[in-house]
Amino acid sequence: MTVLVTGAAGFIGNAVVRILQQRGEQLLVLQHRWEGSASLDVALGSADIAACLHLGWYAGASDYLVNVFENRRSLNDSLDLVAALGSRGCARLVVAGTSAEYGVSPVPLVESSEVAPWSVYGAAKASFHRLLCSSLRPTGMSVSWARLFNLTGPGESPTRLLPNVATHVLAGRPIELTDGTQVRDFLHVDDVARGLITAMDVGHDGAVNVCTGEGVRLRDLLVDLAEQLGEPSLLRFGERTRAKNDPDCVVGSSTVLRQLGWRPSFDKSQTIVSVANYWRDMHQRTQPSSLK
Repeated sequence: MTVLVTGAAGFIGNAVVRILQQRGEQLLVLQHRWEGSASLDVALGSADIAACLHLGWYAGASDYLVNVFENRRSLNDSLDLVAALGSRGCARLVVAGTSAEYGVSPVPLVESSEVAPWSVYGAAKASFHRLLCSSLRPTGMSVSWARLFNLTGPGESPTRLLPNVATHVLAGRPIELTDGTQVRDFLHVDDVARGLITAMDVGHDGAVNVCTGEGVRLRDLLVDLAEQLGEPSLLRFGERTRAKNDPDCVVGSSTVLRQLGWRPSFDKSQTIVSVANYWRDMHQRTQPSSLK
């Protein structure tokens, strides 16, 4: 059985590929995006693709939520992918959706909560999901729509929140932050990858939240990270204004995913320790030998 992984060079894709390789799966990987359906057909070749984990989508840290051009392009690329998979008889498709699809709903968010995204990113993802629930879906293909919540772990882009805080603290530089009262549902990237793979293994059909089911204040999470690495007083809470559409609380229910047999391997403390250790090691590698 060949498993196709798109976005294999990304943060989640790296974890998915590593875990699938460890268990001996036959993989076909697309590290980055493709240029139209013709180039996609060339990349896929004549492979007999049994399952696909579709992670490839625009993820520029500074503008992925609002970049209209790139999100439209990612949506169009995804539609080309579904057509190509359908012509190859792919039976199982798992797609990385997002908690940004949800509107402002009671906590915790469940898979049936209102879908009312404010961002282009959330709307494009939600549109793709709706299309996959229509006659567009190839006959015989199960579609697991995996809505990802917040995640972190070793190898995350240094421009993201936790790595940015870690690198500032390690360098002894203060960093301006919002008040940090936002509550979020953070999951280790390896547990995210295992959640996606679980959905693929069981042939789950429908939406599923990939999350811990527990919220944590950003302020508490960042202080824990800073205490692992140095001086938490470098975190200047309240010196940045929160964005207009920055919700107070985004926490999901993980009941459906757990019913599929998934359990997280990392709790919040273990996740923070793994992030701290990774960025401490990266910092030490970049220091002149005389300072090590």
